Amino acid sequence: MNHIENLSNEIFYEIFDYLDGCAIYQSFSNLNIRFQNLIIHSTFYLKVQFSSKSQSNLTIKDRYERYILPNKHRIISFYCDNELYYEEFIQLAPFNSTFNYLESIILKNISTFQFIDLFIYLKSLPRLSSLQIFFDDCDDDIGDIFQLLFQLPFLKYLKVDTGDYENSSLTLPVATNEQYTSIEFFVFFHSLTLNEFRRLLSYLPRLTHLYCFTIMGFESRNSIELFTNINNLVQFNLCIHGLPCNLCQALLSKLALQLNILSVTVFNKDKRYLDANRWEELIRKNMPHLERFISIDFLSFFLLILLYFFSQDFYDFEEHLSYDRHSCPGVNLNIINLNKKQVYINRLKSLFKIINVTRLVIKCSINSMKAFIKILKVLPNLMMLCVTFLTHPDEFLRAEEDMIELRRCVEKSEITNVTIVNIEDSGYVDFIIDLFPQMKSFSIQIIADYNLLSVTEWILDRIKMNKMSHPMKVCIMVENGTDDLIEKLYEMIDSKELLKNYTIFRKLDIFYIQWN
Repeated sequence: MNHIENLSNEIFYEIFDYLDGCAIYQSFSNLNIRFQNLIIHSTFYLKVQFSSKSQSNLTIKDRYERYILPNKHRIISFYCDNELYYEEFIQLAPFNSTFNYLESIILKNISTFQFIDLFIYLKSLPRLSSLQIFFDDCDDDIGDIFQLLFQLPFLKYLKVDTGDYENSSLTLPVATNEQYTSIEFFVFFHSLTLNEFRRLLSYLPRLTHLYCFTIMGFESRNSIELFTNINNLVQFNLCIHGLPCNLCQALLSKLALQLNILSVTVFNKDKRYLDANRWEELIRKNMPHLERFISIDFLSFFLLILLYFFSQDFYDFEEHLSYDRHSCPGVNLNIINLNKKQVYINRLKSLFKIINVTRLVIKCSINSMKAFIKILKVLPNLMMLCVTFLTHPDEFLRAEEDMIELRRCVEKSEITNVTIVNIEDSGYVDFIIDLFPQMKSFSIQIIADYNLLSVTEWILDRIKMNKMSHPMKVCIMVENGTDDLIEKLYEMIDSKELLKNYTIFRKLDIFYIQWN
């Protein structure tokens, strides 16, 4: 215990923040006087977890009476994921108004009957602001449950997962003014018709964030006209199944005035969802504050595409590398699937004319030189490029005339920041350095079998051969980076006379080499 006791109380509080409050008492309170004082006579908040993974030999009743009741004024969150615990727990009349700091509750694998029995105690909590419920195969009408939930006076965050999205129904009357809730963040996993969705939203006029799965079709446009505006909604994630495009866009025009972020996932063969002109018109007329738009169509044969507007960082090794967003304003375009016919590129031309795409991330294999050239041509303002190679550049560059056209395209571009992922040999490095001699930042991810020193030497040698003497930064990500490699890099670079006036530093597994 001599070493662990040297840690400060603040560090122990941080550790305790990850542990079950009952387990903290059971494990630490009898160790010594310091831990007794630390746990019993301090004011840090407790998180209680009744988990099926718990290895406690105490019953629910024992834990409740020994640890929960004496500390009810310190409990900030409660979690339970075992359906067998609920019956015993409910019999204890577990919560009341004296739990005056309990703010968050997560209930998993609970039946609707168990929740109704527990609800009377939840209603008495004076600070319950966050509630997540994951029902176990809910086949009942979920409308009765929502009517109970909407009675919780202080709730700000609500997540409801019915388990069986299609079999449970929802019957709700339209809310009156007296039934409006304080909920601002609402997530639900349940299949709804437009009318069911409309009645549900009538209880939620203060929503700022809405995630819904899934909205079904088969209703008329008249249903849309009955929706009331949600004036504070800034983020809307919507999953569509069978709803025609005209009804979906009519719904969005009704709800979307203040939106900053919109995500639409579509399971529908209606090809109007792929019409960029329709989305452009919808955004122009109804979403003046939109910063990010994400549209994914799983049933089409076209591109799965994500557009990130203005607020997102450029993708570099899953955000390990960063850049100054203000030095490269504009929009991220992430391409996660390329269709062989490339029909989508022409379809999206009109959209790219009004969106200043400056950062392109291609997260899938590029097997077609023509497709790559076509993408670059419709994005003339690109400044940053991230490419994933799953085929060797030699296979990619089969036609000499295509390579000539690619070079012409790149020469006209403003691309100065290039990242390549999935590097297997030096051919990838040669290809990028030869193609982008104007780049100021070059980042690569190398696989474990490659030696950092040899890869760095090859990169710097190619840069020197191409006479790229302007200020530049090279970033190399490896699987296991250590500080001793920095000294070895200095020795190698100096012995080979590859650079002058340069610096090297490391962040986690990324090595940065920078020179002026």
